Amino acid sequence: MTERDRSILVRIADELHYIKKAIANISRDNFMRDDTLQRALTMSILTIGECANRLTDVLKDNYPQIEWTQIVAVRNIATHGYWQLDMRQIWQAILEDIPKLNEFISELLTDTP
Repeated sequence: MTERDRSILVRIADELHYIKKAIANISRDNFMRDDTLQRALTMSILTIGECANRLTDVLKDNYPQIEWTQIVAVRNIATHGYWQLDMRQIWQAILEDIPKLNEFISELLTDTP
């Protein structure tokens, strides 16, 4: 793994940690009513997508089990069409996809020199 990829993965891990911390003890209803939280978490998701876009193709090709293209696509929607985001889908992604990505990134950073 290149030093640049490692640095980017650390940034992704930081955003994943922020999301995990931000939703601790938060219900779906609270999330749906809290515009500030929605915007903050969407910004974290956007940042994760931007970082994923900057990873080398070699790294992404070596780990095809992560849907890098989909992560970047969400970033593109968040950047260019924020009004198109469905906060119910964002909440679902936070509950289902973010923990999986967090586990994978944590293992990758721990296991790869």
